[in-house]
Amino acid sequence: MLRNHKRGKEFRSEASQQGPLDIEDLVQIGHDFKTCPYYGSRSLVHTADLVVLPYQSLLSKSSRESLGLSLKDSVIVVDEAHNLADSLVSMYNSKITLSQLELVHSHLESYFIHFCNLLGPGNRRYIQIMMDCQSNFDPVSNAEGSKTGFESSMAINEFLFSQNIDNINLFKLVRYIEESTIMHKVCGYRNKLAFSEEVSASKNDGESSHDESALSGFQALVSILLSLTNKDGDGRIIISRTKPKCSMEQGGFLKYVMLTGEKIFSEILNQAHAVILAGGTLQPIEETKERLFPWLPPDQLHFFSCGHIIPSENILPIVVPQGPSGHSFDFSYSVRSSSVMIQELGLLISNLVNIVPEGMVLFFSSFDYEGQVYDAWKESGIIGRIMKKKRIFREPRSSTDVETVLKEYKETIDALSHNSSKRNPESRNGAILLAIVGGKVSEGINFSDGMGRCMVMVGLPYPNPADIELMERIKHIEGFDTSVGKNTKFQAERSWYSGDAQAGLHILKSCKHRGKQYYENLCMKAVNQSIGRAIRHINDYAAILLVDKRYTYDPSERNFSHSTNKLPQWIKGHLVSGTKNYGELQRLLHQFFKFHKGKEDNR
Repeated sequence: MLRNHKRGKEFRSEASQQGPLDIEDLVQIGHDFKTCPYYGSRSLVHTADLVVLPYQSLLSKSSRESLGLSLKDSVIVVDEAHNLADSLVSMYNSKITLSQLELVHSHLESYFIHFCNLLGPGNRRYIQIMMDCQSNFDPVSNAEGSKTGFESSMAINEFLFSQNIDNINLFKLVRYIEESTIMHKVCGYRNKLAFSEEVSASKNDGESSHDESALSGFQALVSILLSLTNKDGDGRIIISRTKPKCSMEQGGFLKYVMLTGEKIFSEILNQAHAVILAGGTLQPIEETKERLFPWLPPDQLHFFSCGHIIPSENILPIVVPQGPSGHSFDFSYSVRSSSVMIQELGLLISNLVNIVPEGMVLFFSSFDYEGQVYDAWKESGIIGRIMKKKRIFREPRSSTDVETVLKEYKETIDALSHNSSKRNPESRNGAILLAIVGGKVSEGINFSDGMGRCMVMVGLPYPNPADIELMERIKHIEGFDTSVGKNTKFQAERSWYSGDAQAGLHILKSCKHRGKQYYENLCMKAVNQSIGRAIRHINDYAAILLVDKRYTYDPSERNFSHSTNKLPQWIKGHLVSGTKNYGELQRLLHQFFKFHKGKEDNR
């Protein structure tokens, strides 16, 4: 069916005459002409004026070649481009765990012992090389001079020399694994061995799943070996020496982290006529520029930002530097856990629920901090005060439960909000959702109308400085020299990084410009992504509260590096830089919601 060229030609002719088609239409045409719609539509790519495809198919050179997709003189439009840099580098990351290494090694060893006399010298040599590599790759047993339980990083060449595999031709080894299909042979042998031992049915089932994990282990090994063939400065090897406390834990691992997305993206830029990056939360654009095209001259990069479709009176963004008791809000890592800070935030929210109608969304920097705040509020009785006016929902850690929570949140708002003031002014008037920056709720969820009448951002959600991958990326960006278009090795005063927060903060302090700016941009990008969940159509309205004194700024001073200058223009242009006291905040919110309540009543 696939090789019937006449039917394929008829499919292409029919599809071309009908114009734009969705997947169901293509399937129906393929059914009518008894040919494969997938390969039939792929053969039309070179004749198409518009091709829609996912990130991975566009960014991967091998995927473009398999699709027959040429980017020469094309105009490329990337939607939701705030995810582009992460998607690009993650495509080239690779990882293998200690358990996978041990499993693959045991499979290879038993295969080698059984078939040693039947294998040719070439096969024996390559299998022995694979076993030697895996023995050397053990991140726990080969942790000379390192502390078990920590993560560290090193360059590719440094890793190859430290593991005594610098003399191995990894290109030939990978080619042997792929062409000989040795991974399938080894797994197949182990599967047959299980049956030959006449194990019980339950154990046999377990062996089958064990075989599947061995195959994934082989694939992870190939990915790591391929990563080691990259240039020394393109990425870093992360070594985790954590020993698992139980069988359910992952334990140690090796991971290759790609740092140079700009080199891969430059292939696309050099071929295309123009590249358009589109998105609602691209700002701050500097973060995308640093990671994808830091070498691009300013005259070749054009930034366009349009205003929001809503009228100016439909948005009220306010910086909240202090709470009802007059205590300043400072949610920096060192002081955010103080009882004074948590209680002052609780007083603010318990007052806001009396003013804000329908739904409120409160964003915290992490699940751990949200849990700490919730427990403190519950113990002090603040949760009870909030529950008198709004039902409380919490974003679940499991992504599978998010949809259920959001559905209940919306249904509660719909049920409690309509005409609540007419029934009883003291009754509940909606719901409040405690969400996490970077969680499922903060991206891709629309809190339109009553679901998001007030968005509250608690603090500045800076990324975790204990994230070793992030710190390696910051060091790479800090060391990039735009004048020569390449990376100069940036070195912090301390030559190693163990994966703890203090070491990460030390690296950040050592950064003078680009790395530090990138770290701050990540924070404000997360803020923009979260608060941008509200106001989804022209008649929508919402208040946005930035709760932290660090958001405060002097409008008379032009400080371009200040965090509020990285807000979208449609928010920054209406931002109230800071209220003198809580009474002023309450007055502004009361007037705002009273005005829109009157507009809705008059419709």
